[in-house]
Amino acid sequence: GSLVLFTSLLAACYKPLQAKTPNALTRATAFLHREYTTKLYWWDAVELARRLVLTGFVLLIPEKSAFLRLVVATLVCSFYAV
Repeated sequence: GSLVLFTSLLAACYKPLQAKTPNALTRATAFLHREYTTKLYWWDAVELARRLVLTGFVLLIPEKSAFLRLVVATLVCSFYAV
């Protein structure tokens, strides 16, 4: 839910952010992109996706496969670091 919402809001802000012409939407969604450069305005959505995968998707792996959970979480973090 929130990942889709954030991503769609950032997609709607793409042109005004690239043209550096703020409008009402870019000002209202500034909390999503204010701390990033214009090229990396979408990074907050990527960070949210990482958190959702680590806290949601990894928990879908059965508890008896704790080692697999650890491996998947490590791979996600490693991929994110690259």
